[in-house]
Amino acid sequence: MDPEARPERQRVRAAVAALADGGGPGPARWDLLERTPWPAAAPSAGVSLHELAATVCAPVRFEADNPYSERRAYPSPHSKFAVRLVAQESGAARFLLPEAGGSLEVPASAGRPGDCVETFSLLSALPSFYGPPRPVLAGLETGHVLASAALLGRALGRPLAVAGPAEGIPAWAATLPDPALPGCLMTDDQDTEPTEPRTPVPAPTWNEAVWNRNSGRMPRGVSGFTGAHWPAPVALWRDVRDTLVDCSRGLGPLLTARSALGQYCWVRGVERVADGCHRVRFDGSAVRVGGLEPARGALLIDSGAAPGLAFEVGACNLVWMFTVDLEQACGTSRTPAPRLAADLLAATGRKAQHLSHAIAAHGLFARPLRSYDGDGAAEALELGPAQVPVYQLACGPDRFTEPALDIRRRPSPSPSGAQGGASGTHRVPTLPGSCPGTSTCRRTAWALTVSPRWCGRACRP
Repeated sequence: MDPEARPERQRVRAAVAALADGGGPGPARWDLLERTPWPAAAPSAGVSLHELAATVCAPVRFEADNPYSERRAYPSPHSKFAVRLVAQESGAARFLLPEAGGSLEVPASAGRPGDCVETFSLLSALPSFYGPPRPVLAGLETGHVLASAALLGRALGRPLAVAGPAEGIPAWAATLPDPALPGCLMTDDQDTEPTEPRTPVPAPTWNEAVWNRNSGRMPRGVSGFTGAHWPAPVALWRDVRDTLVDCSRGLGPLLTARSALGQYCWVRGVERVADGCHRVRFDGSAVRVGGLEPARGALLIDSGAAPGLAFEVGACNLVWMFTVDLEQACGTSRTPAPRLAADLLAATGRKAQHLSHAIAAHGLFARPLRSYDGDGAAEALELGPAQVPVYQLACGPDRFTEPALDIRRRPSPSPSGAQGGASGTHRVPTLPGSCPGTSTCRRTAWALTVSPRWCGRACRP
């Protein structure tokens, strides 16, 4: 197949064309976060649910030489994005189509709680070789999407909370070429009591956190972290534990499922924190329960079986493992098994997304791992027979970042004057990895965000 004919390469071209033309139809790639500090909330500006949902699922960047090039604020296997969003407000509903840069007006669904954001899954979007685990992957991704919407809504002054599971799929979704699975509903959070955000120092902007969250280069499915390991500040350990406490807000009915989750973290190279395995409670307290040695060769992907996909525990600062106590989950809930499983996965993915952003706020990369040695992890954690590892999150310094296309569209007119003029230049926001002191890229009408080693090739001050 001609590399230029690959769908992802065509999407890059479409994104470039849209930017050169001043944007396409519909606000599907708005960047509403340029001036907002992480994770402080901005004053309410009357942002609509459609604007919020469009920003959540908008592509952030493309990597032209990467077969899995699309990056959003939340992860999806092979960048296929099986979880879809519908924003319903004031009697009108829109089905987000981020790949096309727009949205589709659809009939408002009866039985929904007025203004809401609804998720559902199209399993056929995931490659067929995933087979039966596809609902599991979609369940985890649902949690990432719920967290992204909650965090973004909080930042824009319109916090959202999980209202519960969606009862069936919208009637219009039956016309889609592939069957859909119902997801969750999110509505405005009625608990408006302000909370004091805990921010690392110096506090980054949302743009910086989102960029760091998506800066891990994964060419041809290979992923990993740099070998140039350095100690992480103790504030990282404090902030991630505080985040786990704060992310309980807005869980709604998922709070019951969360109670059956276990949180473990292998720590290496964090200042004033003992290396080893720590069990983290829901109140943020942590106790060391073991060393690193039991995890070597068993925790992350085995380098012997899959050398191209291997992670080394020695290259990570934090490796999180989430577990589920099936006995407790089934004993405390009368929810049918499929719905209970979906809730457990969504609660897990939601936690992982909150952690990913907290880690990215420190300039580190967080990589969710859906494939790992489950038996080895259970043995390393000394789990009981009813406890099952379900998700892993590896965190560390990014290996490297090659030139990538930042396709986020700034609102027009932008309060920061970010749009370029007739000369064809495009203003580049200050992002980690950008050319220091360079505000425009005169090569094209779109911005190339590059690492400093590439400045001489791509950017001119």
